[in-house]
Amino acid sequence: MELLAMRAETDQIISLPGAVQAAPVGVALVAPHRFDMAQQPALTRAQQIAATLDGAVVHEGFRASVALADAARDRGDWAMAELEYGQALRRFPLHWGYCIQFAHTVKEQEMFDQAEIWYRSAVALGAPADMVDQHLAFVARLNGADFEREGLPRLDVAPMLAPPTIHDIGVLGKLLRLPGLTGCEVVLQLLRTAPNNRAVLLRMLDMPGVLHANRAFFAVLGA
Repeated sequence: MELLAMRAETDQIISLPGAVQAAPVGVALVAPHRFDMAQQPALTRAQQIAATLDGAVVHEGFRASVALADAARDRGDWAMAELEYGQALRRFPLHWGYCIQFAHTVKEQEMFDQAEIWYRSAVALGAPADMVDQHLAFVARLNGADFEREGLPRLDVAPMLAPPTIHDIGVLGKLLRLPGLTGCEVVLQLLRTAPNNRAVLLRMLDMPGVLHANRAFFAVLGA
C-alpha cells in the first residue's frame, strides 16, 4: 500500500513501505500502522539508483544534455554547463555522477551553498568518497559547516528511510505545499542533520504554514 502517491514528474523518488501479504483463508489480518517502517519495501533506494543509471545511459535527451554540458565545462562556460547538467538532472534526478558535475559548475561560479547541497545529495546517493568528499568538505568549510563521512549510506531500504537529497526535499515540499522551501539555508539544514527522508517529512510537518495548507491531509492522518 503506497502512503504517498507520486505524480508523473516525481515518480522515481519517494514511496513509503507497507505492502501487506495475503493471509491464508480463515486467518485474521491486522493492518499495520500507516507509519510502520518495518514492512518490506516494494522498491528500495538502491533499486531506484540502479534504474536511474541504467535508464540514463540509453536516454537520448539525457545524453544530449550531458554532451552539451561537458562541452561547456571544457571551455569554461560554467553557466551553460550548469544549465545543461540541470536539464539532465531533471530527467534523472537520482544520478549521483551528475549531481557531482552540477555541484562543480556552481562551485566554479562561487555559489558555495548550492554546491554543498548538490555534493551532499551525491553522497546520499552513494557517490564514492574519492569523487566527492574533498569537494564537499571544502565548500562546507566555506559555508561554516563541517563534513566527515560516516561510512556508506544505507541504500537497501525504502526511499523514505534513505538519506535525503535535494530532489527528495523538493518532492516532499511540493506534496505538503510547503511555503518558503526554496531558500538554501533550510535545505542545507535538512541535508546536514536529517538522517533520512522520514525525518525530513516529520520536520516539515512542524514548519509554519503546513497545517493551514494541508487541512485535508491532516484530517486523513487523524482518521
